[in-house]
Amino acid sequence: MILPMPKFIRRWLAILRGGVSPVIIFISTLLGFTFGLVPGFSGLHVAIIVLVLILNVHIGLFLMTFAAGKGLCFAAAPVLYHIGVGVHDYLAPLLRLLAAVPVIGITDLSRYAVAGGIVAGPIVGGLAGFLLALLVIQFRKQLLRLEENSERFRQWYSKTWVRILDRILIGRRTKDAKSLFTSKATILRKAGIVLAIIVLGLCVLLVTAIKDDKARDYAVAKLTWVNGAEVNLDALSLGILSGSASAKGIQVTDARQPANNQVAIDEISADASVYNLLLGRVVVDKMVVSNMQFNQPRPSPGQVVRPPDANEGRFDPCDYRVTVEDVAQIDKYLQNARKLKDWLAKVRKWLPEPRQAEKPAIIKYLDYLLARTDAPPAPRFMARDVLLDKVAIPALVLGNSTIQAANLNDSPAAARLPIRFDIKSNETPMQANLVLDYTSGEPVPKIRGSFSGVELSKLGVSDSAGIAFASGAASGSFAGTLTRDAIDISIDVDVNDMQASSVGDGVLGLGGEATTEALKVLKNLQTNIRIVGPTSDPRIVLDVKGLTDSFLKALPDAMRARAMEELDKALGDKLGDKLPAGVGDGIKDAVKDPNGILKGLGGLFEKK
Repeated sequence: MILPMPKFIRRWLAILRGGVSPVIIFISTLLGFTFGLVPGFSGLHVAIIVLVLILNVHIGLFLMTFAAGKGLCFAAAPVLYHIGVGVHDYLAPLLRLLAAVPVIGITDLSRYAVAGGIVAGPIVGGLAGFLLALLVIQFRKQLLRLEENSERFRQWYSKTWVRILDRILIGRRTKDAKSLFTSKATILRKAGIVLAIIVLGLCVLLVTAIKDDKARDYAVAKLTWVNGAEVNLDALSLGILSGSASAKGIQVTDARQPANNQVAIDEISADASVYNLLLGRVVVDKMVVSNMQFNQPRPSPGQVVRPPDANEGRFDPCDYRVTVEDVAQIDKYLQNARKLKDWLAKVRKWLPEPRQAEKPAIIKYLDYLLARTDAPPAPRFMARDVLLDKVAIPALVLGNSTIQAANLNDSPAAARLPIRFDIKSNETPMQANLVLDYTSGEPVPKIRGSFSGVELSKLGVSDSAGIAFASGAASGSFAGTLTRDAIDISIDVDVNDMQASSVGDGVLGLGGEATTEALKVLKNLQTNIRIVGPTSDPRIVLDVKGLTDSFLKALPDAMRARAMEELDKALGDKLGDKLPAGVGDGIKDAVKDPNGILKGLGGLFEKK
């Protein structure tokens, strides 16, 4: 009884002396190694399967090289990791290009091993395919030479029983060795095109069935990692065919107070781009956020995955090129300074890193395949226009407000789009806009913006500031940088129609009385304020010289006005009751008015 050879050996022999074109051998090996070397299963694997169906790929060779590539993937995991690190550092445009290709863009390119496999797979597969195709060509040349030069071999090779035995042991072969070189290679598989369409249809149905859970899990994992504490999302719905998207029941745990939420949102609704859904992204043109609340208690305490940094930072005036005499604690000027610091501490985790984030530490061997960068090559979530209506902002100058935001995304440096916030208070005249400029591609954006309609009486100035505002409005602009570690923002302020009085010892060392007198005539003021220092504990730097000059210039006018008031009072007391009875009230008023008297005397001595 004749036993056939093992299938593995039969497939290799069938490739050597079968009718498979060297071009098909190269393509099959290239796709097989690429499919195996890229970890997991992603959009890239779906694209390769479609190519295998459409192209006349040798299925046996593809499966064998896939198995070899998958084994190499696990054996060379550290190599793939380090290749991926280099790809993210030096070939970021390649990843952005792949992220813009439908289906392939669904691949998690932020994983270092995946990025490494995308580069290493075609290189290893291409090299192996070239060597295998070269080996097949040389073997077939030797077979052709043997067939042409040996009549005895040709006769033996053409016998019926040899063909039958060859078919049983190895598989189907060509009619003769010469046909190995004369037959034309068929690149496309017609039946495969129909099958590929069916497979894509099934994939769409499958993605439609599981997309919501997968997208929700990804969003929850990403937001939880960034927040450092549990983020809950009750439902996330994505309509691939309709392009609709909605999220309900969003709760973001406060890592400092796990029993409370930093923010809670009832519902977010939007219309998503169908094209971007095929790229594995959620990109919406218009998003509406309803019922946003801050600092609300949770039904149960949230899990803290990364405790907040307790380091308050170190402040060195030399780092910001300011003198110690000009710097003051922010608590000295604002009554709600503690609330401002707490708010900065909460949003700190969402701010950009001041430098490139360190690569994740590898603890287990499989971490080489799972480690990912903090900055994906392309944003997975993008909201081009967001409307937040009736947002209760805990600040006296804002209160209930409407916020319009643009280009919100999870990877600003990769998107290279300016993130903009327009805020309009529904309770006060205040308006403000803020722009985080990422257009340069740098991880730390430039911040700029403007504000107007700030009611000074609601500003909440501390008594230790030495001044109390009764009325007035402030407007201005600001620019600078803001990171997780440090803040440096310069603010140009214009104050109009100011009415204020001195508190305590006044300001700038002028004393309470001099400050009060100067404030009586100082109605308009222009100055510059810098907020610098660690983000967790910022300082205020005042333009002491400019403010001192403004107050000193106002003092002479204040003293003149005070002198005229005293003169008016003195004249009224001395002469008011001693005027003749026949003098009319108009003359009495003129006498009592020092300004009128002096003006009259001045006119008396004028040259005519």
